[in-house]
Amino acid sequence: MRRIGLLISGLIIWSVALAQQDSVFQKVKRIGPLDSLISIVNLQEEDKKEVDALAEIAILHNSPDSGIIYGERGIALAKSLNYKKGEADCLYSCCFRFALAGNVSQCIFYALRALEVYEKLQDFKGIAETKLILQGNYRDVGDIDNALVYALSGEQLSESHGLISKYNFPGHQLAPLFLAEIGKTYLDRNQIDSSLFYTLKAIEQNELFYGTVWNFPLYLMGRIQIAQGNYTAAMQSFRQALPLAGSNQFPWDSLQIFSGMSKLYLMTGKPDSVIYYSKIVIERRKEGENSYVLDAIDNLAHAYKIKGEKDSAIRYIEFRDFYKDSVSYSKKLKDIQNLAFDLKLKQQESISTEIMYREKLRFYTVAAGLLFLLIIAIFMWRNIRQRKKAYSMLERQKQETDQQKLKTEKALSDLKDTQTQLIQSEKMASLGELTSGIAHEIQNPLNFVNNFSEVNTELIEEMQQQLDRGNVQDAKTIANEIQKNEQKINQHGKRADGIVKGMLQHSRTSSNKKEPADLNGLANEYLRLSFQGYRTRDKSFNVTLQTDFDATIGEIDIIPQDIGRLFLNLYNNAFYAVSEKKKQNLPGYEPVVSVSTKKLDNRVEIRVRDNGNGIPPRNIDKIFQPFFTTKPAGQGTGLGLSLSYDIVKAHGGEIQVESREGQFTEFVIGLPLHDA
Repeated sequence: MRRIGLLISGLIIWSVALAQQDSVFQKVKRIGPLDSLISIVNLQEEDKKEVDALAEIAILHNSPDSGIIYGERGIALAKSLNYKKGEADCLYSCCFRFALAGNVSQCIFYALRALEVYEKLQDFKGIAETKLILQGNYRDVGDIDNALVYALSGEQLSESHGLISKYNFPGHQLAPLFLAEIGKTYLDRNQIDSSLFYTLKAIEQNELFYGTVWNFPLYLMGRIQIAQGNYTAAMQSFRQALPLAGSNQFPWDSLQIFSGMSKLYLMTGKPDSVIYYSKIVIERRKEGENSYVLDAIDNLAHAYKIKGEKDSAIRYIEFRDFYKDSVSYSKKLKDIQNLAFDLKLKQQESISTEIMYREKLRFYTVAAGLLFLLIIAIFMWRNIRQRKKAYSMLERQKQETDQQKLKTEKALSDLKDTQTQLIQSEKMASLGELTSGIAHEIQNPLNFVNNFSEVNTELIEEMQQQLDRGNVQDAKTIANEIQKNEQKINQHGKRADGIVKGMLQHSRTSSNKKEPADLNGLANEYLRLSFQGYRTRDKSFNVTLQTDFDATIGEIDIIPQDIGRLFLNLYNNAFYAVSEKKKQNLPGYEPVVSVSTKKLDNRVEIRVRDNGNGIPPRNIDKIFQPFFTTKPAGQGTGLGLSLSYDIVKAHGGEIQVESREGQFTEFVIGLPLHDA
């Protein structure tokens, strides 16, 4: 009896879902004047206006089936007129209706056809709207890779063209919608850092619905903070998002927030709060909402299990299973209910009109009861058969998944090996550049030592000659000269020794342990080393070096070896940029590379600037990605700035880039003055 009760409850909830779907159509209906559009179609002029009207009607019609019929009619008419824009709009309309109906496969089918036509027409708004639907449907079926491809490309297109939504969220910017969807997709993939990055960008867009901040990115932030274990901040995000859902006129969003709060309380071991918020989701769902009911039911089952109430836990587990299967059960239950209703009418008619035929009525009643039991038996047999088929299909899918997993693991292993080789190549390249600079630095004191040694050799011979001649005074004068030269030899020898010791200190393997170090000294030292290293490869290279170091900084807690690598990467990129621009022979152009440091409250700011060709806007967001490079093949691995980014983050700092194509590039690094 418990199973039958749960089955009926699940089916009642499904019928409420259809009512909630109708409310969605009522919202869409407000977009345009449906009656006037139908009047255009009724004229049957078979022109472009009729195609456009059919596309709009397909979106606005209350009946999903009728909407799709109008859309298909528009597709056929547009093809006969060779009206590509109208054909794409009608394809999109069908895609939109299938999306509302939850028919993912048909939605994707029509969306891909619409996208192909929109792309040929270079209709950017149509492309973006279609990609917004595609990414969501691919995510729903678990194809995260395709979901990200469409979401990322759609966001870039929307951002670059400032596109406004017409159907998905009428009148609103598409870019923040994409950003939030990307954050949701990365969250489903458990890539928390990427989800946080895009969710923060969505929040920064400050998209308003009815004059109020959009609640969905704040809800995502709460989910991310749960994954990070920051439960206090997660609760603050949920409580901030909750009142906004009503103000945004998305009341069903409150259910996903309550569901998130239920999950949060489950993580923090508060089963009573889990039960409270999960039941709110289920109760409001019965009033017409259909969001995150399965999560709420699942949380309830876990909460009752924690409380030791096994019967309640089992009941909600069974409820969840039947709720999942409610679509297939609804029609069958309706047939059974109709049959029972007909039987009841017949019984009442027999009792009231043919009292004399009680025995015959009893016979019909028994026969009807047997028929009813037979139908139930058939229903149960078909259900068992379908479950066996589903199990067999799941077994095949599991085998295919295991094979794909093995292929993926092998590909990942190969990728890691390649990445290790590239990182080693980058380190060896940096070592070569550093070695060239050191060689040049140490050459100067060695030249002094060699020259003064040769002079002293000659002076000693001359002193011996003067002594042989008895010229003691002249010999003493020469001895004084030799003594001065020896002092200079000693001075430059110590300078060379200092350079070698300093380089050994900076080039030794990093211990990842921070220590007080002179940041200004490192910045200046690696600037000279990088410049001399570049000069060894190109003797004609010359550049004006400008420095502005804040003497009040003193020593800060850093890993000197890693910060040295950071400076070397930034300087090498700057010298390469000005060198490439110099080759263009622009009138009056003189290469300049500058570095400055400045103390700001509890941090220090470092700026490295060059007046090279700058970075194209399309590449700004990519420069810190591993293996991204704009240098010719063989001249860069694309790991320098990625490693620099990791070094700065490991120090608790921030790195940003400011650039104007054809004019300059400036990297701005912020580091804490002392280790927290």
